[in-house]
Amino acid sequence: MVRVIRAALAALMVAGLAAMVPTPADAAWYTGRNIVVDQAADSSVIALGDSVQLNSAVAGSAVLISSSATVNGTVADSLVVVSGSTTLSGQVGGDVVLVAGNIDMVKGSVVSGDATLLGGEVTMDGTIAGDVAVKGGDLTVSGTIMGDVDATSGKLILRPGAHIMGDVTFSGGQALELPAGAHIEGKVQYKGDGMKSHHHRDADADEDSGGTRGGHHSSWHIWMPWFGGIGMISFGVGMLLVGAVLYILFPGAVTNVAAGIAGDPGPAAVKGFVLLVGVPLFCLVCLITIIGIPVALVLGFAYILALMVAMPLAGFALADMMTQRRGPPVSPGDRIRRYALVVLILAVLQLIPFAGGLVKFGLMLMGLGGLVSHLRRRGPVAAY
Repeated sequence: MVRVIRAALAALMVAGLAAMVPTPADAAWYTGRNIVVDQAADSSVIALGDSVQLNSAVAGSAVLISSSATVNGTVADSLVVVSGSTTLSGQVGGDVVLVAGNIDMVKGSVVSGDATLLGGEVTMDGTIAGDVAVKGGDLTVSGTIMGDVDATSGKLILRPGAHIMGDVTFSGGQALELPAGAHIEGKVQYKGDGMKSHHHRDADADEDSGGTRGGHHSSWHIWMPWFGGIGMISFGVGMLLVGAVLYILFPGAVTNVAAGIAGDPGPAAVKGFVLLVGVPLFCLVCLITIIGIPVALVLGFAYILALMVAMPLAGFALADMMTQRRGPPVSPGDRIRRYALVVLILAVLQLIPFAGGLVKFGLMLMGLGGLVSHLRRRGPVAAY
């Protein structure tokens, strides 16, 4: 039973990144240095490696985390990729979230849902049926976008053959140029210096549609402001630093706490919830009496410190769960790297409303409960 809980919890944390995986415990896991997925998957696919190439058909969602990723196959549901460079030439039936330095959606690629793209350079030569949000880099379009386009912080470059059916909102160092052979059916708003704006409407589109257009606005990427990317980076860096310092200074304690959480995550979360609510209430009661004020101050300080380290401790526990599923114990260096991978996943979860917050709240509860259990126990726990 404990093994099933570990497997389901580990898969849930990663699948929360896609926010659409119905049965994460059944997902097909691929790990290694150079991963090539050629076998069709009846459920979802989760791949963690130096390079990942997805060539087969996936019946569910796909989550790829690597330094370089290539998607040549078909994904029935959502696709989430976090990598240094990403190339999409296949078809995706749901929404797409791509976080990479370079993103290339080649000719023939199809996304049936919305696309959220965080990258330095983004090239779109395929077809996107929904809305497109680009944060942080330049967007070059020579394909078809049926929804709206929101490009923030970089340039928007249209090539001949580009066709945008929705409205366009963009910012950057220069105004939008519309070359021959490129068409925009909706309104165009440029937000540059002074927040100036201008509007453009394709004459042919106005004649055909009477100046009206129905929009597609179902994706959760529309809510995401630019500071979401900054929050993702600051959260990831902060958690990575806190976790690394904890492990360097107290490797045994971190190992024991993480092992205790991984061995019994449910009770740890329950204890964490009780402490999260109970300690502030107890401090308030202590503050009523003069003699209880020092107790409340000391307990409150300890409570804040515990909250600061709770999520990193739970992150090490999640890394341990993933390690146990995939093989023998790993070295401290490998453990830090696996923890960094967990931090990366949680940082990207910053961009997903509700699901991201729910997963991180659960981790915080487990970390808080596991920490207090360790302090009470003060005995060795078998580590991974």
